[in-house]
Amino acid sequence: MNRTLIISILAVVIVVTLGSASFLFYNRNLNAKGWEMVNLAEQLMEAKDYENAVKTLLPLAGKGTRFEGADRVLYDLARAYQGTGSAEAEQLWDRLAADFPKSEYYPEAQMHRVRRILAIKPQEARPILDDLIKNATGEVRAQAQLGMAQILEKEQKQDEVRAMYYDILSQDPPWNIESQVKDRLTEINNATLWSPVMDEFSQLHTVEKGEAPVVVGQKYRTTAWYVLEANNLAKTLHPGQKVKVPKEPFAVRVNKKRCRLELVTESGRFIKWYLCGVGKISEKTPAGEYTIINKEVNPKWYKPGGGVVKPGDPENALGVRWMGIGGSLGIHGTNEPDTIGKPESAGCIRMHNHDVEELYKLITYQTKVTIIEGK
Repeated sequence: MNRTLIISILAVVIVVTLGSASFLFYNRNLNAKGWEMVNLAEQLMEAKDYENAVKTLLPLAGKGTRFEGADRVLYDLARAYQGTGSAEAEQLWDRLAADFPKSEYYPEAQMHRVRRILAIKPQEARPILDDLIKNATGEVRAQAQLGMAQILEKEQKQDEVRAMYYDILSQDPPWNIESQVKDRLTEINNATLWSPVMDEFSQLHTVEKGEAPVVVGQKYRTTAWYVLEANNLAKTLHPGQKVKVPKEPFAVRVNKKRCRLELVTESGRFIKWYLCGVGKISEKTPAGEYTIINKEVNPKWYKPGGGVVKPGDPENALGVRWMGIGGSLGIHGTNEPDTIGKPESAGCIRMHNHDVEELYKLITYQTKVTIIEGK
């Protein structure tokens, strides 16, 4: 081989080697600086400084796939734009879904995309939702189920809707999803709770000779009011008559953090919930297991500093109903409706008067009451 050719080949090898080394150095440098920028942008978003997060990420987004975390950049940039209220966010979610189908952020990008489709063309959204329900996990899967439930409701497939909602609850979803599901289940279940329509919470009882509504109520640990009103009946029952009664006793669960009182079955199945108020000082509404030990319609209020306030008096802090659970602790109405949904009471569980009237008709002596701290 001639000497000139050898020198030329060596020159090419050296150039290629140097070029490769330079390229590797550049990429390593780009990736190192890129992750620094991503971390900075995420810190800015935690501080809700979305505009500076956008400014930090935009130069990195321009590098495309030359940066190893390109999908993370699009994900963060979409969230940052979303924080600013910019419509640019939706375009970025679409781009993330289109360009990175294998990314861990793909399901969330698809969920953002499908929400827009769901609003205008629900049937086109269905296959995307189906895929997310099968393959996504956590909050994204629960969001997909919420979307599918909307479609099922429009199709009037109520049984499938209820099953979908209960499946979401079984996954212990985040609060924003849990509250939507429980609001909707409250509406759905309330429609059958006070009607002769049978549901998963009810069974039929055949009235025996001499059985009054109060006797039937006691047998199933509910009240005469519920036996009559749920069956659209007057004050009497007739032997052989079939009436709707609870399949299992009702129970109550109070979440202190969320200021929610839930009506559940004794085994814990959610039926509906109500806003409530709890103790201003948390220890005054102690978490624990209780039972209803006394009930009173239009109770007198024995003021802590002394004195008695008559029923119906605007100053009566107990409202229209009282259900005691031990000592001075109880569930009652209120003359301060603005405090419902807040930790504002002296320790008792407050409810709107119309809500406590309904609850009073459902639960009875020895009904279980569980108070939890909540999360």
